[in-house]
Formats: sequence, C-alpha cells, structure tokens
Amino acid sequence: MRRTPWLAMAALALGGCAGGSGTTQSQQASGPINIGLLTSLTGNYTALGKGDEEGAQFMVDRINAQGGIKGRKLHLDIADDGSDPNQSLIQLSRLNGDGVVALLGPPQSTAELAIKPVVNQQKLPTVALGASDQQTNPVTPYMWQTANLGSQVAREILQYLQQQGKTRLAMMYDSANLYAVGGHDATMSDLGRYGITLVDDEVFQTSATNFTPEIANIAAKKPDFTLVWATGAPPVIITKQWAAANTGIPLMMTGAEATPLYLAPTGATAEGVYVQVVMADIGQYLPSTNRFKKLIDGVAGPFQRQYGAYPSQFNWDAITATSFLIDAIKRKGATREAIRQGLDSISLDTGNGHYTFTPSRHNGMPQSAVTMAIVRNGQFVPAPGLTQQQLAKAGS
Repeated sequence: MRRTPWLAMAALALGGCAGGSGTTQSQQASGPINIGLLTSLTGNYTALGKGDEEGAQFMVDRINAQGGIKGRKLHLDIADDGSDPNQSLIQLSRLNGDGVVALLGPPQSTAELAIKPVVNQQKLPTVALGASDQQTNPVTPYMWQTANLGSQVAREILQYLQQQGKTRLAMMYDSANLYAVGGHDATMSDLGRYGITLVDDEVFQTSATNFTPEIANIAAKKPDFTLVWATGAPPVIITKQWAAANTGIPLMMTGAEATPLYLAPTGATAEGVYVQVVMADIGQYLPSTNRFKKLIDGVAGPFQRQYGAYPSQFNWDAITATSFLIDAIKRKGATREAIRQGLDSISLDTGNGHYTFTPSRHNGMPQSAVTMAIVRNGQFVPAPGLTQQQLAKAGS
C-alpha cells in the first residue's frame, strides 16, 4: 500500500529522533516552564487553531497572573502548521528543539495521528485537541485527549434523531479528513441500533467548492435530516449552498462547527442549522442545578471579557487541555516524565464534566457532556427537545 505523505514524513521524523527527547527540554528547576502549542493559524483549519490558541493562552495568562506554578511562569511556544500534517511534523521538530516539556494540539485528527508515533518516540507528553478515536484508542504512553471522541458524537446525534422520531438520514463527509471518515464510519455502524436508515451517502474532498450535485441527490431521497462530517471551509460552503437550494430538509453539523468562525461567514444561512456541541458551548443555558455550572461561568466570564466572545468548542478544548497540564505539573513536577505521571493520574472537574485518566485510559469526556444545539439569531442554543433535566445532568 502506498504511504501517504505525512506517514513518510513521520518515518523521517522518527529516524531523526532515535535518541529520544530533545537535548535542552527546559527541565531545570527554575525559570519558565516551556509548553508547546502546535496548531493551525493559517489554512483550512484556522477556525480550530485560532480557538485553541486563545484557550491555551487564556489559561497560561491566568496561571501566570497568580504567580505561576511554585514561582515559575508558563511560556507558550506556538507553532503554526498551516493546516498541513507534513508541516505538523516539521513544526513538532522545531518545538522539540526548543525544549518544550509538554505539547498541546494539533487541532485536527489527521495531523494528530501523523505526530502520534513521533511524540511517543520523543517521550513528549501530548494532550491532543482533535476528536478521532484513534488518537487514544489504543492507548499509547504519551498522548491524551480532551475532545469528545468521534464515536461519542455519532452516538449523540443518532440518539437525538431517535428521540425526535426521525428514521431517515443522509450524510455528506470529507474523505480526506480522518475525523470525518471516523465519525462517518461510527455513524454507519450504529444506525441499526437507533432504528435509522441511511438513504444517501455523499463523499467529497476538502478542496471541493461546488456541492450542488450532492445536495440535489440528497433532496431527491427526502431524508429527515442531513448530517455533514467535515471541518473548515467545506461546512461553510455547504451551509450557504444548502440554504440557497431551499430543500426544506434540516441540516446538521458536528462540533467542528461549534465556533463563531462558522457562524460569522455563514450569517443568516446558518439559521436553524443543528450543531452537535459539548455542554460548555451552551453553558449560559445550563440550569443552576448543573454541578459544573459555576465552574463554567467562572471561566467563561473572564474569557469573554478578554476576547469579546463566549468560549467556542475549540476554546474549551484548549482550556481543558491546559488545565490538565497545569494540574499535572502542580502535583508531579515540570519534567516530561513527571508530567506523564501527572496526566496518567488526572481526576479533575472541567467545563465539560469530570475527567479521570489512568495509564490504560487517555480520554474521558462523559457522554452526557456531548449534546445538541441549534443556531438561533446567530447563537448556539439548546436544540428542540432537550429537557431541563438533561441539561441539569450534563457532564455527570
């Protein structure tokens, strides 16, 4: 089988780091603690990467304003991979050379899986910000995950459709995006369990800009809902063209679009679009009886004052991931090995519920934290049919 380019790059990167972790590593007991953020500030996944940058920087600023960790400030070393997994590997090499003791990111799963063997070879603790199940299943020693798994997203969507009495689904998915492929496949495998029939399945590439044929095919099959598995530019284009087609069929996106950077370019065309979210994305609508409500508000308020907007899903991903690193360093220390031990013993309340990590479990978002929203007046609000009881129990 022909290697994909990023697999070839990974092989080269592994060959170049046979000696293990970087030589500098900033593991001295004084001075700043250097944490890497490998993200996408340009290219197709800018919306994800910008959210991750804001979330991580917010937490670093917050802990530094409190004096750091045992008197040591955190330094966020940011690298832009241009939304290209090949560049992810190149920028990872640069960050390793800078001596980072831990890594956050990248924001999307194709890049995450490209760097997975390398960070394990380098023994670099990495909290992944993508959502593919394959990032942490099977577990490897040096990669953890904060986002909901693609399989959790699929489960929530199918459960919601079943609760609404819907039985006919169409899908569109990006075959070049491993998150989209994994989520699509997880949805396919669970359809029967929820009594749902797939009436049309349309595939496209990340670079596609004309979805008129796919929309026409779906409209002819008359599904109850159309679900899009994609990230970045395609969902924005699909939303606009879907609205123009006026099919009358509800459109549904996954959490990859739970960001103002989806709402802004789509504008009025996103009105009424269903979006899978995590509970912190709609934290302002959670009842006071939700045990995580106070924690969410305590983060969201200062974040909104700093950045002028309520935190998006990608902000929350990075906020949670950075809080894991802070907790691990506080308890175990600031070397790579100490951080690994700390991450393997995480037991922490977050804006998306309580996480528990062990050496055999490196993901942990509760299924109840994965929920549904709809776009109303340019905002994500709880989807029709969600009860106050469900919102009260979210994250538990």
